[in-house]
Amino acid sequence: MSDFWQTAQPRIQIWRTALGFVLLIGAFFGATFVLFTGAGSLFDTPPRTLLSGQTPISAGLFFATFIGFHIGLLIVLPLLHKRGYRTLFGPSGRLKLQHFLWGLLATVFIASALYGFLLIERLFMPEGSGPVITRVRPLSDWLVWLLPALALIFMQSFAEEAVFRGYLLQQLRARFRSVVIWAVLPSLIFGLLHFDPGTYGTLNAGAYVLNTTATGIMLCLITLRTGNLGAAAGLHFGNNAALTVIGIKDNLEGFSLFAVGMEPTSGYTAYSILFQTGFNIALFLLWRRWMNRRDKIANGAHAA
Repeated sequence: MSDFWQTAQPRIQIWRTALGFVLLIGAFFGATFVLFTGAGSLFDTPPRTLLSGQTPISAGLFFATFIGFHIGLLIVLPLLHKRGYRTLFGPSGRLKLQHFLWGLLATVFIASALYGFLLIERLFMPEGSGPVITRVRPLSDWLVWLLPALALIFMQSFAEEAVFRGYLLQQLRARFRSVVIWAVLPSLIFGLLHFDPGTYGTLNAGAYVLNTTATGIMLCLITLRTGNLGAAAGLHFGNNAALTVIGIKDNLEGFSLFAVGMEPTSGYTAYSILFQTGFNIALFLLWRRWMNRRDKIANGAHAA
């Protein structure tokens, strides 16, 4: 199987990658400014009030801003690296649908397990001390927005994968051999972009950065292990699409049917973030062990 990063090989100078990433961030913030300013004018509403994500329109605007990454990649890739967008998928130039579906199914299992644990946990907690699950909107309204929501979430999650597990991973892995540079560093940047002490408080915001950084590292390793962007894209999409069923109260609940209400700065929130992180790492290690064992058996069969 060809190396995932071979399409980046001809132009791996670090200045190209650094400039490309700066341009991508600029394209993202440019799209954010244009969309929120335009929506503010259209709805005669201050753009700041649209940032809450508590209505379908404001949530849709948030996810739509990630089109800036797609536009930026369409410019950066041919301009700086003389290659096309499809090279981000892997050597085949195609997104492997089977990998995407397996990633999606994995996140359905993870989300179901975590939500199930949440419901069981509430049975053993003192009344009023645990998170409260409430209905956000009528089922009919939720169904109207479901397909647009999934389309926008797919666009958003795929944009992040194309930038961090596509562009940066390929460019850095083709240039450097150290996992710290091609997996940990871009994943830390990915995590720091989620740092929000204003919402979560410094401690919990740090826990969230740890969660997203660890997730980014695992997605990098999964992408290189599978040789295609499909599995990471499916995992990311499934994780974010789960928000359409159960979201977080007062935080991007605009597309959600239900919402979990808990104090973002509380110790319980920190525990929830860290528990999810540990659960995901454990599953990743089990998957990696299974893959290694499968390859060992396959190699043994070929040798025989």
